Amino acid sequence: NASAVITDVNTGDVLALVSYPGYDNNKMANSVDAEYYARLNADKSNPQYNYATQYAAAPGSTFKMVSATAGLMEGVITLNNQVNCTGTFGEGPLAPKCWRVWGHGNEPLTTAIRDSCNFYFYNLGYQLSMDGGSYNETKGLDMLQKYADMFGLTDRSGIEIAEAAPNISTEDPMRSAIGQGSNSFSTVGLARYLTAVANSGTCYNLTLIDKITDHRNALLEERRAEVRNVIEMEDAEWDAIHLGMRQVIENRADYQDLTISAAGKTGTAEENLNRANHALFVCYAPYEEPEIAISTRIAFGYTSSYAAKTTKDI
Repeated sequence: NASAVITDVNTGDVLALVSYPGYDNNKMANSVDAEYYARLNADKSNPQYNYATQYAAAPGSTFKMVSATAGLMEGVITLNNQVNCTGTFGEGPLAPKCWRVWGHGNEPLTTAIRDSCNFYFYNLGYQLSMDGGSYNETKGLDMLQKYADMFGLTDRSGIEIAEAAPNISTEDPMRSAIGQGSNSFSTVGLARYLTAVANSGTCYNLTLIDKITDHRNALLEERRAEVRNVIEMEDAEWDAIHLGMRQVIENRADYQDLTISAAGKTGTAEENLNRANHALFVCYAPYEEPEIAISTRIAFGYTSSYAAKTTKDI
C-alpha cells in the first residue's frame, strides 16, 4: 500500500490525495455489487482504507527540517556551526549511531540535511535538551513539540474528511530529532508541514474543497485554505534548509534527467523489527519559485529510494 498528497504551496489547496490500492466506486454506488464488496472486505491490502489520511507512522528523516528550525530559532546551532560526525554519538544515555557507521566528518546544517546525517541531528536534539549544563529529556521533547506545532504537526491538517490524529514523540529527544521516537503522522499531515517548508513559513489549514453548489449549480459556499500561523525565521536560515533539500535532489542519480528543478528530503522510518522500514519522500518544485509540494509514503516499503522514484514520476 502507499499514499501521496500534492498541495499548492501558495494557497494551501490539496491538488491530489491518493491512497493505493483503490477500488471501483461505480460498483459501490446505488446498488452495491455484493460479490465485489465481499472481495474488498477479504483483501488483506485493505483497499477501502485511506492510507493518505488514516494511516499514521514515523516520518523518519523527513522530520529533520522541524529539528533544524528548532535549532536555529533556539540558537543552539548557527549556519556557520559544524558538527564532526564520527559515526557514534557519545553524549546522552543511549549513544545512538549514524546510518553511516564510519561518519560523515564535519557537517554544517545544509550538508547535514543533504547527507541526512543522524549524528548532526542527535547532537541537535541533545543541545535542545541541555538545561543549565545538565541533560533534561523533557526540555528537549518540549522544544521539538513547540516547533512541530509551528508546522501544524500537533493537530489534524484541516481537510474535510476523517484523518488520524498526529502524535509528537514523548521519548528520547535525540532519536525524536531524526523523526523516530514515538513520532507518528499521516501523509496529509506531512503534506501540510512540507507546504510550510516550501513557502518559507506559512502553515495552512488545508482544504479539499474549492466550492459547494446546489443541484442547479448555484454557488452556496466558496472555500479557501486558512492561514494557521506563520513561522518568522530569517531568510538566510530558510535558504540554508532549502539548499540542503536541493542538494538531496542533485545527489540522486535517478533525478538527473528531471527537467524541473526540485528540492526534497528522504525518510526511512523504522517501526517494526520484524518488518521492512517505511519508505518516505517529500519534495517541492520548482526550487526557485515553489508551486507544488508532494509527500509520498510506501508503508513497509524498505527504502526511501522507492518513494523518491515514485515521487519523481508524479
